[in-house]
Amino acid sequence: MKYLILLVAATLICTTAGFCQEKAAATTPATGTSVAVGTTTTTTTTTAASSSAKKKVWFSFEESVPSWEIPDWAKEKDEYVAESIAMSNKFAKDGKASLEVMTNFPGAKWTAAYVEIAQYFDWTPYKTLSADIYLPKEAPFGLQGRFILTVGENWTWTEMSRLVKLVPGEWTTVSASLIPGSIDWRRTQVTDEFRADVRKLGIRVESNMRPVYNGAVYIDNVTLE
Repeated sequence: MKYLILLVAATLICTTAGFCQEKAAATTPATGTSVAVGTTTTTTTTTAASSSAKKKVWFSFEESVPSWEIPDWAKEKDEYVAESIAMSNKFAKDGKASLEVMTNFPGAKWTAAYVEIAQYFDWTPYKTLSADIYLPKEAPFGLQGRFILTVGENWTWTEMSRLVKLVPGEWTTVSASLIPGSIDWRRTQVTDEFRADVRKLGIRVESNMRPVYNGAVYIDNVTLE
């Protein structure tokens, strides 16, 4: 009888120990699962972050004026008054150089100085387009700037829906949203397809009929972010 009691007690101890080991084993995978979930979350976050493009200065005009031009059609129209373009070291928002556009605004009528670059751009990862424009301090008030894009297989001319006032003696940042649904573009529904097929990027400085100005306008830091 004594031996029977001892045998039962030993069995109970082994059973209890086994339960504890099983509980411990069950707890360990749970902890491991938690670590795995944390790792998965981190990986997902990293992936999401990497898919969002960082700020990029596409054109800083430090060494050259790569493919920027006054288009031939603008040279043939009286209301377009850009005369020449060149890299210049006279003014720069960042670095040492910018794009100098020589203009001749006569006043008394609407006129504009327009420059562009013809190139295929895929701006799907980006949310904002911006550029810095400088007017020398002797320039008059009344000049304004905006972007113009040529988009898609139909080469659709797409203007910013608003003008940005340029202040003589100061750098002014002109910016427009590229987020789908943006209202920054005239008569245009911004979509990923729109952003993925930009074929020309243009910058236009406009006179509201009053300013008379024969001089330079400077452009720097054409940026996407």
